[in-house]
Amino acid sequence: MSSSSIDQTGTPPTAAGANEKQSPKDQLLPQVVQTVRASVALAAQDVDFYRSMDKTTAKTLKETTSQLADMINSVLLAVDENSETLDGTKENLEDNWKDFSNLMDNLLEKSDRSMDMLLRSKNTNTNNSNMQYLDEYSGRDDTSSKRRAIGKPQLEFDVPVDNTETHPFIPLLKSKPNALKSLDESIQLLPVDENVPEHYAQPYEYEIDNQPYNDKILQLSDPIPSQPWMETTAIWVDTPESLQSMIKDLNNCTEFAVDLEHHDYRTYYGIVCLMQISTRTQDYIVDTLKLRSHLQPLNEPFTNPQITKVLHGAFMDIIWLQRDLGLYIVSLFDTFHASRALGFPKNSLAYLLEKFSNFKTSKKYQMADWRIRPLSKAMNSYARSDTHFLLNIFDQMRNKLVQDGKLAGVLKESRNVAKRRFEYVKYRPLITSSAVYSPIEKIDPWKTLMYQYNIPLAKELLLKELYQWRDKIARRDDESPRYIMPNQLLVSLVAYAPVEPAGVVSVSNMVTDHVRSNSKILANLIKNCLTKIKDTTDADSLILQQEQNQPGTSTTTTNVDLSEQLSIHQLNTLKSQFLSLYSKVNHIEGVTNNARNAEKKNSFLLCTDHMSFNDEDGKNFIKYSVSPDKKDKITTEELLKREEMFDQAMEQLQQVEYSIPIPENEIVVVESEQQEPSIPAANAEITTAVASRKKEDLDEIIVLKKTNRNKGKKRERKHSDDDDEGEIEVIDYSKMEKVLDNSNTKRNQNKNNNGNKRKRFDPYNVNNEGPRAPKKRKAMTRGKNVSFKR
Repeated sequence: MSSSSIDQTGTPPTAAGANEKQSPKDQLLPQVVQTVRASVALAAQDVDFYRSMDKTTAKTLKETTSQLADMINSVLLAVDENSETLDGTKENLEDNWKDFSNLMDNLLEKSDRSMDMLLRSKNTNTNNSNMQYLDEYSGRDDTSSKRRAIGKPQLEFDVPVDNTETHPFIPLLKSKPNALKSLDESIQLLPVDENVPEHYAQPYEYEIDNQPYNDKILQLSDPIPSQPWMETTAIWVDTPESLQSMIKDLNNCTEFAVDLEHHDYRTYYGIVCLMQISTRTQDYIVDTLKLRSHLQPLNEPFTNPQITKVLHGAFMDIIWLQRDLGLYIVSLFDTFHASRALGFPKNSLAYLLEKFSNFKTSKKYQMADWRIRPLSKAMNSYARSDTHFLLNIFDQMRNKLVQDGKLAGVLKESRNVAKRRFEYVKYRPLITSSAVYSPIEKIDPWKTLMYQYNIPLAKELLLKELYQWRDKIARRDDESPRYIMPNQLLVSLVAYAPVEPAGVVSVSNMVTDHVRSNSKILANLIKNCLTKIKDTTDADSLILQQEQNQPGTSTTTTNVDLSEQLSIHQLNTLKSQFLSLYSKVNHIEGVTNNARNAEKKNSFLLCTDHMSFNDEDGKNFIKYSVSPDKKDKITTEELLKREEMFDQAMEQLQQVEYSIPIPENEIVVVESEQQEPSIPAANAEITTAVASRKKEDLDEIIVLKKTNRNKGKKRERKHSDDDDEGEIEVIDYSKMEKVLDNSNTKRNQNKNNNGNKRKRFDPYNVNNEGPRAPKKRKAMTRGKNVSFKR
């Protein structure tokens, strides 16, 4: 090929622009094209024939084949050192060529994909050249070795965590700055409503609804750029002095951004671990674990209506602030609702950072353990990035909302988010509401697991017991339920139901420490629960059997409802007997309806255990009250008399019996003018037995006309004077066809089922081919059957 690129004089060819250096692509492509053409032309020839005719050709082909095999082997070994190499023979090449072809296809696909990515990056927006990436400045995460040794910070809180839920959630406010209503008016226990238990209202609900936003939020203004990311750092706030300095800076602002980092795996309700606050000039990171009980002074700037607080997706931040820190927000602007109003394809903070700030964050630390102290450089950068650019994003989105006339709707949605309140599970509203958040919002939360994991209804009691045990241990140890027992482990215990500690531990490969240490308790719990399920099932079956098979009735043990077999008169009789007994029980001791209602509301006998004591005469008294102002005493003898009267009434109730009347059928004497044929004695006995068994069928369907299904012969019937008794068919066996008579069967032996004469085999007939051979059975497939699945 080198000779083709040089002319006869030995100098390379010259052309316009030949002095310019050619690119590698322009140099390589013509050579590849020539090689492909030569290989295609050579493949069309009979190479083996020329190899056998000329030794020089055979030698050249062998050398070329060896070179090609070496080149292919170099490519294979470059991709995988363990690849099988080629030896240059035809057989070896045919066996391994498919693998080599697949390898080359993968390499070409990767090259094509890489070129597309390179071309796509050149065609994107020119602003992407200024895109900043969090990973470039985060540095290496050096906290992996510290995660295992971290303790529970809630053990060092000034106020211990209370998970008992003995009362509704009480707001943590100690003072109420920027108030339109006083603190005493705001924190009052509201009585029980129709679907809402007693609770404390949101203290700043009135201020959120009635205090106006800053006028600047309603006006168009040029967006203020954020401070350069690389030139600024966050101030770590973990002392009361640094906190006061930050609050002073916030009071001088017209807007600032807030975000929180939360942890809910090693605690029942969850704890706020970090608070990020950014102004136009400075970023702050507050250690909420260390300053947990000292952060309520932040309510001064947080509730100032002239200072706009910018948050993204604040529906949970509002709950965490009031639950852990006693903080509330007035004049909230939620960029999540702003992005929805503007119709963006995505509403996440990461999308807004890329769209408005050319900053690409990372999701690596979204689920990190933010209890770690000190924070790594990477986690510090991630926390700071959540609020550093948020004010500039707020400026641009506010201008778009004002231009589109959608700002009022976003401010209304932001107010609704700011009014959300936290409530304990025990005092949550019966109807789920977006204005109230509770960790468990469903009445029977274990039923979600039943539907999700297809647990049978018979095991609902076992699932409920295990679910409640897990919740009780989680509250006691201040751990999340999924840390005590994951849902997969809970479902495995319900499915296998082990009744031994060893079975509990070996039910799954992800048994937690709490399950392992309480394996005996769980085994006993499962065993007792299974016993309850069995007893309940047996009791239900027994009650059902007793109801279906009462003594003194003709009902057998079937699944037929007795109410369908009773007459209306019997049902009315049972109803009157029940009402009579019920009225006697209600009027014992002359208790009227009004007295009974008062007793239900105020009787200590129904609410608490009764009290017995001895008076001066040594008689036992039982003291109870019908009304709060009146105290009554009753002797033990009188109480025993009342008990005896009650037992007698209950015995009368148990003695109520009912039975289905069975009509007695009489043998009807049939009179007829014509002389009946003589009936043998045996037939007469059968007829009498049939008549005696003929009784009224309660399930018989009454029709206007009965059809005779035996249409072969008309039989004589005897009719009685009373048509309601029905017709009794009398069979005269003397006139029936004789079954054992074989006199007429010989003539039918030579006929087949169709009535045609059967052909006989004549061995002396020339035209007879003889009887046919029996049909062969279809060969059965024997051996091993294998089925394949995709």
